[in-house]
Order: sequence, then structure tokens, then C-alpha cells
Amino acid sequence: MKIALLPLRVVPGKISQNLQGLKDLLSRTSVDLSVAPELSLTGYAPPEEGPGLEALSQVESLVRERETGLLLGHPVFEGEGLTNGAWLLTPREKRLVAEKEALFPGLDAECGFSPGRRREIFELGEGLWGGVLLCYEIRFPEFARRLVSRGANVIFVLAQWPAARRAHLRALARARALENQVFVLVAGASGEAQGIPLSGVALAFSPEGELLGEVLDEEAPLEVELRPEALSQARRLFNTSVSPPPLLPERKILPLPELLNEVARRRALGHRLVFTNGCFDLLHAGHVSYLYEARAQGDFLVVGLNSDASVRRLKGPERPVNPENHRALVLASLSCVDYVVLFEEDTPEALIRALRPEVLVKGEDWPEEKIVGAAWVKSYGGKVVRIPFRYRVSTTFLIERLRRPEKYFKEGHR
Repeated sequence: MKIALLPLRVVPGKISQNLQGLKDLLSRTSVDLSVAPELSLTGYAPPEEGPGLEALSQVESLVRERETGLLLGHPVFEGEGLTNGAWLLTPREKRLVAEKEALFPGLDAECGFSPGRRREIFELGEGLWGGVLLCYEIRFPEFARRLVSRGANVIFVLAQWPAARRAHLRALARARALENQVFVLVAGASGEAQGIPLSGVALAFSPEGELLGEVLDEEAPLEVELRPEALSQARRLFNTSVSPPPLLPERKILPLPELLNEVARRRALGHRLVFTNGCFDLLHAGHVSYLYEARAQGDFLVVGLNSDASVRRLKGPERPVNPENHRALVLASLSCVDYVVLFEEDTPEALIRALRPEVLVKGEDWPEEKIVGAAWVKSYGGKVVRIPFRYRVSTTFLIERLRRPEKYFKEGHR
């Protein structure tokens, strides 16, 4: 399969100029798929919705005329939100295949972008499947690993990468190829982003880390041919594309002294601790949704879990339904939960004071003035976040339904 990487010069906000540059580069290729950089048509000056979508429509028409494929970065307008996206255009469809999740500090959010969640695997043909990383995301091995674990064997990196860190991009692209035994193809814009010179670069690495081609400081397509047999050749002796087994949940359940050591090491790396607490007796959809939203507020999530004695004092002698070691194990099995720590008191006040979380999370049903530890966390510059409930369900309701199923089925509760 032949692919062309287009190191397009992108001028922020100059849609017509960028569109013409893209057309010029496409006219110099004859391949199965061309790949253009992050924010190819707009740069880091996102336009109003109308002009942005009009330009994208023109590119769609061009793709149909040429009967080829194009992968390019372009903003995603959904309601009032704006994300930094990647679109796959073919003569048959326009498909959003990725949204930038890891925003570059001081740039993406300041330009109006919110974190996205879409990350699709798409068929390229000849047994090849693609996935996209957007610029800064290549610095996080986990993003590439997730794509590979879902079947991607070609990783496209659409970037507006600073010229001063070009060597980093080259090293990271080769590392992602080697560690996952996949093709890694980079299309980087030239020009500027917020006054910072960009590294106009096109790079391609094989599954064995071999450089397949490179274009530097030149607005010229890099054409490479991907041979599917290179994948099996790279995996002849061993296969590192297989994800390692998940961390044992027992290793996430820690007494407070050990947890404090873990927290200190992570804080030394600049990580922000998110804390929440609860009984989590019968884990349900409301809990899971809430915990995933909590984890998104920072870099690691600590869940304070009421001990059995604490639950009995709060909920009555018939609770908890599940003992504390079982409840802790189930919580720790969730990928969004980094640590679980038990506490014996009626409230987590002492635990919060010991951990000093950067973010304290509770449900929206708690007024901030009644959230234990809220005033303390805010006193040192921390943040209190109240998360809306996506699922109206409770452990009390589930227990009552189990005790009197005939009542709830008659009333139509599902």
C-alpha cells in the first residue's frame, strides 16, 4: 500500500491559503492514501463553524474527484464544544476517526479546544489497520498501546510539532514503532503556531524501527510503501504488540502509610491527586460512571472506602452487604481507580488532611458547604468538584428491589 505524508505549511486562520497548499501537495502524489498534519486548514486559530466546514467540504469534493483517500487534522464542531480532530475522507465517506485527548499545556485549551474521546481503528486494505495520535499524544506510550491492542498496525501521527524539539519527535516515533512492532507515520506541519516555529517533517518507520523515509524543511510529499509482510517479519521471534496483563487489584489496596509514600513519589513527578470516598457496597452503573468522571479531574484517583464498622454506624446493622475486603477488591479492579484506602472513622476528614488532594470530588447531590474536607482543600489552593449523576440508581434501591421484586416489576421499574 502506498501512502503520501504531506508536511504542509499551515498559516493560522488563513483557510484559503492552507487549502490551496493542500491541493498543490495532493496534485504531486499518486497513492492510496495521503496524510496531512494536525489542523491542516485552520492552524491554531480555529475559525467560526461555517468557514471551517465549507473548507472541509471542498476537500471532500477533491477526494472524490481524485478517487483517493485523505487523512487530515481539522476541528470538530459539536454543539457548543470544539475538539481537535482527525478526519478520514474517501470517495465514499467522511469519518471522524480521532479527537485529541491529551491537550498540550498552554496551547490547545487556550485556543478553545476541549479534550475529545473518539479513537477509532479504520481499515486501510491489504491487512493493514490504522489509528491516529494527535501531536503531543505520541509522548504517551499508553495511547499507542491502546490502538495496537485493538488491532491497529499502522499509527499515524498528525502534528504541529515545535522545530526546537524535532529530535524528540523522531525518537518518539521510532520508539512507538519498535515497542509495538507497527508502522509509525508522521505528518508534521511547517510554519508557526502561536508564534512558535514548527518542525515541517514527514517521517516513516517500519515495525523494526527502520527509517523508511524522511522529509525535513521542505514542502514536498514523502511517499512510502507499506508491506504487510514487514509486520510478521518483525514478530518472527517475539510479539510485543500483545498488551501485558493488568495490574493485580490487590496491589492497589494500600494502608495509609504505604499510600503516602506512593503519593509523595507521584507528586514529585508533578501528578495531581484526585480524592473521593464512599461505601461502594453494591457497585453499580452510577458508581462506575462517577469514578471515571472523577479520575478525569486529575492524574490519579484515590478512593477512600468506609470500613465495615464505619458503614454499620452510617447505614445500620444490616449493612454493608459485602465485606470491606470484597468491596475494596471490586473497586480496585476498575482501571480508573489507582488506589483504594480503608478508613475507620465516620468521615474521611483525617484521610483528606493526610493526603492533601489537589482535587476533592463528590456527587452533585452534596452542597459544597456540606462536603467533608472542602474548606480545607480550598484553603491551600485545591479544587472541589461536584459531579452530576448520569444514572439515577442507588444501593438502597437495589437492595429493596431484591427484597421485593414483585413490587418493582408490577410498577414497571427496569
